[in-house]
Amino acid sequence: MTTDEVFGELDFDDCGYWNGHLKLDFLGENQEIGLMIDSCNESQTEISHCQRETCRAFLEKWPELQWAVVKEIIRYYNEEERFAYGPDDPEEFAAWWPEIETVEEMCKWIELETVVIASDSIMEDVYDGRCCLYLLFNRKWAEEDLNDNGVGIRLLDEEIDGTRFKDIAF
Repeated sequence: MTTDEVFGELDFDDCGYWNGHLKLDFLGENQEIGLMIDSCNESQTEISHCQRETCRAFLEKWPELQWAVVKEIIRYYNEEERFAYGPDDPEEFAAWWPEIETVEEMCKWIELETVVIASDSIMEDVYDGRCCLYLLFNRKWAEEDLNDNGVGIRLLDEEIDGTRFKDIAF
């Protein structure tokens, strides 16, 4: 275990991530969520200034950004995931895919689970030095889906850059 000036107490796992917790207000509700900081398979031995700055910038912009994030999940749900798969029975199918059109409705169906901060090499080599952070959400629709992979959002320089399943971060 280590204590970081920005992230607090962190444990290093076998997969090369420092793990801890962040406290965030998510649409009026204070939550403690998971935090993962990538070491790029242990090639990065310390948490970097860039990773700390990525988190600081995210936390600073979060009060406004969270609304755009939920609206993006609504768009993703309705345009890409909804009706894409599910049971054959029409009634079961309808239960899998509820009508979700507003932020208030979506908040009943998602839970912010984890923030993942990319490694320096990912930020430098893949995203041209831009800050990269992922938001991972659990979802409650299609609960019987054995392959549930939730929803993941990639932020580059605190702007939404991509939305898909949670594996977007890995």
